[in-house]
Amino acid sequence: MDENVLSREERESFVDNGFLGPFKVYEPDEAKEIGKKIRVQTQNKEHAPFPTADINYDRHIDVPLLTRPVSHPAIVRRLQSLIGPDVLCWRSEFFPKYPGDGGTEWHQVETYAYTTGTPHLEPTLRREKTPTELTVWTAFTDVPLETGPLKFMPGSHKKWNFNEKQKMSKFDGLNTNGSFFGYHFDELKLDPEWKADESKARVMTMKAGEAVVFTARCMHGSLDNTSKRLMRLAVATRYVSTDVKIYPYEKSFEEHGQHFDLAKWGAVLVAGQDDYKLNRIITKNVHGDPFVTHPRIEGMQIAKICAGDQWAVD
Repeated sequence: MDENVLSREERESFVDNGFLGPFKVYEPDEAKEIGKKIRVQTQNKEHAPFPTADINYDRHIDVPLLTRPVSHPAIVRRLQSLIGPDVLCWRSEFFPKYPGDGGTEWHQVETYAYTTGTPHLEPTLRREKTPTELTVWTAFTDVPLETGPLKFMPGSHKKWNFNEKQKMSKFDGLNTNGSFFGYHFDELKLDPEWKADESKARVMTMKAGEAVVFTARCMHGSLDNTSKRLMRLAVATRYVSTDVKIYPYEKSFEEHGQHFDLAKWGAVLVAGQDDYKLNRIITKNVHGDPFVTHPRIEGMQIAKICAGDQWAVD
């Protein structure tokens, strides 16, 4: 069996906690070198899908070094183990956190409707123990405690504490006072007086080249970068199975105070096949480099891992 395919125990851990990792994607030195080059390449937005936006959404479409991570086998095989054999990447995000940048408040989402009230994702099927969406957060620098690592609340994906369909107010400033690109997730709490039990949080310190996979329904946030000289650099890649509609009601949208025209957007089939034909698919980046599509995991392997879960296998 492919070593990147999750064991039953690993999958059960994810089902219980809502996240899994860290696991190795790159060797540390390779990851750090890629990170340095990414910082340079993302400065050029000539061919970016959203060239006027300050937020680096979907730069895998125009930055060659970000094309590879979205379909790295160490990532994709784990995704297949969690949401099934056919997987789309629908978004990537480039996250630098500089010395002095604040952390992000606790939040949980699923359809990403939280700034517009309109869902970016719409599942057409629901499967037991199988999330609608997954995020893989890959570190391209070391992430010690002082640089502001991610934090997760184990098991919190089983209960909603936030209303992601509620529109948020805009705040000035980026990455300050717990905000996320100027927005405060505290506004979305179902109970304004509720506070998370920080003693139960799992803080995810990581080495360069490691990644963590999680469902955004699992409450997550990050700590402040209290370092005086170390930045934290990561890329988040976001995935759904092929039965999920992506941007079903939008040709463009406003998010975090930015405008995003979807004319150049397309989902990437990173694994399996697209039998549902619900979404626009792109097969190459803007430079003509193909995106890698991994084959389905053999049906017996999937069945061995996920026996009892209600989704089809070969």
